[in-house]
Amino acid sequence: MIRKILNNILNWANNLLRTIFEIFNPDTAFSWQTLIGLSVFSWAMSFLATNIFTIILASFSWWFLILGVYWATTSNKDISIGKILLSPWITGALVTIYIFGIVTGELPAYALVVWPLISAVIAALPTCLGENFKPKIPDRDKRQPLVWLFTSQLILSSWFQFYFLVQDWLVQYPTIASDTFEKSAFVVRLSTDESRQRLPRGTTILDLVASRLEEQINNKDWSDVEQILLLREREQLIEQIEQIATQVRQEINSPDIKEDNLWQVELGEISLRESGYNLELKAFWEGPRSQIQPNLLTKSCQIISVNRQTDIGISLVSQIECDPVEGWRVAEPIVTSQSPTL
Repeated sequence: MIRKILNNILNWANNLLRTIFEIFNPDTAFSWQTLIGLSVFSWAMSFLATNIFTIILASFSWWFLILGVYWATTSNKDISIGKILLSPWITGALVTIYIFGIVTGELPAYALVVWPLISAVIAALPTCLGENFKPKIPDRDKRQPLVWLFTSQLILSSWFQFYFLVQDWLVQYPTIASDTFEKSAFVVRLSTDESRQRLPRGTTILDLVASRLEEQINNKDWSDVEQILLLREREQLIEQIEQIATQVRQEINSPDIKEDNLWQVELGEISLRESGYNLELKAFWEGPRSQIQPNLLTKSCQIISVNRQTDIGISLVSQIECDPVEGWRVAEPIVTSQSPTL
């Protein structure tokens, strides 16, 4: 049983090697197999060379490979979709990898944008070259297909570029992903689960601003806190919130994200409540959006006075507690009876 399995494996390996040998054993030296062989030879020699000769031999390896693949895929009519040969696009992919991968040392995303245009140039070469590779004007019946070819590849490149542009926007302005795309003709939200949709970055900013405000107000003398909540003294509180918002932006600053300065944090209404005050923080999104008016997030905080035991006795100090952020793409604010505004 084991001997039979080994014989089958050996026969399969033998047939595979024979097939590979027949493919790469041309009847004449002037063939694509020769170019592939020269490519492999140049690639192997590049590992033995040093300095600039490594780059030269590696480049020769790629040139031979590109020419060999173009020759092989052009001569094989089965490599096609309908009547459209795939040879130019296969060769164009190799040329793109060579230009951006070997010459520049990396394969950036925009290489995909250039690939259709390079492929279109390769597909147009046979109609634009005459004998001895001399340039010629394409025949009349070949001109319209060339126009369609370059137009279609330009559209394809534009769509690739648009895709990468949108991806860059989502990195630089992550709040865009929280917006609605119901009226868009070309952007569709794939996930319909609202719980999986990204929250606006303003929620993080508002939460941090409220947290810093709590640190500065909690356990402060109630008379001092109440003083800055009054209308005539409110400028001090407004400046305090602006400074906190600036510090928060600096703390969460990232070189890839550019949207933080597009969140405008402001002090909202301050109203009386039974045992203290209601304070509202607002964050306006002034960046790219699907509607004209700015999108708004709010965070309500309750400031009350409590008795606290100190070294000199019982004193009245402030205590602040804030609710979760509400508003745009988070949750609709709950409607309550309006408190008197100061």
